[in-house]
Amino acid sequence: MRKFALILLVILVGTSAGVAESRTCKILYLIPFESNSYESPSIKECDDMDKVRSYQLMGFWNGAQMAVEEMSRTGDVRFDVVVRDISNNEAKLRKVMEDEALMDEVDLIVGPFFGKLFSVAADYAKRYGIPIVNPFTSRQDFVEDNEYVYKLIPSLEVRPAMIAFLAQQSNAFPIILYGDSIAKNKEQKIYCQYFDYNHIDYRVVSKASAVISAIQKGKPQFVVTFFDNPAQNLIISRNLLYSDKTDNLTFVVPASWLESKTYDIEYYSKLNLHFFSDYYIDYEAEETKTFVYDYTQRFGVPPSLESFAFQGYDITRYFVSLVLNDLDQDRVKVTPIAFPLSFDKQPSGGYENVNVQFLEVKDNEIVPSIF
Repeated sequence: MRKFALILLVILVGTSAGVAESRTCKILYLIPFESNSYESPSIKECDDMDKVRSYQLMGFWNGAQMAVEEMSRTGDVRFDVVVRDISNNEAKLRKVMEDEALMDEVDLIVGPFFGKLFSVAADYAKRYGIPIVNPFTSRQDFVEDNEYVYKLIPSLEVRPAMIAFLAQQSNAFPIILYGDSIAKNKEQKIYCQYFDYNHIDYRVVSKASAVISAIQKGKPQFVVTFFDNPAQNLIISRNLLYSDKTDNLTFVVPASWLESKTYDIEYYSKLNLHFFSDYYIDYEAEETKTFVYDYTQRFGVPPSLESFAFQGYDITRYFVSLVLNDLDQDRVKVTPIAFPLSFDKQPSGGYENVNVQFLEVKDNEIVPSIF
């Protein structure tokens, strides 16, 4: 097996007189290059990161390199980039984090990517006072009691909050939740808890026929389904299409529906289908086109969300800018390609991104939903 040792890159030291006074930014990446103990991936949400074979994360590192090199061209910042191969070995991680000579110089930590080790690294980051980024989990506990943690993936609680807000704009109540009658689904439980706590008018139904009966014809309404079974998906979709109650309906489904081979995107457009996603890329945007071209020229393959190339690029650009602006996000001018970032400080804890992507299938294309 190929071994990935410590990689220390000093990028674009510079030759002009002004560069000698430039600031140094030292980034520590904790990336699992070597581990092969994870199952083949089927990534539907970021919580599925533990299924990723670690060699796939090379795309994340490639994207990060592109970001560092791009920022270094200004000559304003000298970058020291340290990459340590961290798989699922806690002892190896602790050895890295206990290297005080290294940690005293680090300005930013990205990773580890898997939940088991992130909490360990976060404790060290708190001890040293270093911002640490968790790229791929919606777990809330990571930000508790640690003001140095930045969590990029919004918690699931953001979703019912957004649905309730949108429903309020058009008085689209009650909100219909189509799921299991005993709420086995984690997300369904979160919706019910949020709606109960905030006195939101909603109704839970467990049969497709009951969904149709609950929809009030001609009135704006939200139906949120938690089922991800092809047979159940087919039944509710057909029932909705054959009914005459879809004109003012917003049908919210799991993102995994878009991976189904049962229907094409034109079918979903007729259903007014909406879904939450951790990422969205506008491939027609000039910045996206430039990054795709430059990445493909350098690495011989186009970047993708599945290879985590966009994520590596976005995270590096945004958080380097945040560090250089003394952690004041209002001064950060970077606009990520794959996901919007806006962090709220948690009480007695760290920072959580509260921007969630709500997308729809419209005119046979996937686009951000506009209400």
